[in-house]
Amino acid sequence: MDVSNRELTKLLDKTDQAFKQLMQEPGSIALNSAYESAKQELDFYLCNMREDLKKRYKDF
Repeated sequence: MDVSNRELTKLLDKTDQAFKQLMQEPGSIALNSAYESAKQELDFYLCNMREDLKKRYKDF
């Protein structure tokens, strides 16, 4: 597995775990914040990945 796939896997796992914890305590402000933070990290990573792919394959 290359570095980007490991990072993506890590971020997906983090988001999934944060969501599962939030579902156990839906009213928790701290868990909601952790989930939102994990989603934001994942979104940022995916946005960067998309931009890199656009640059790499713009001539195809």
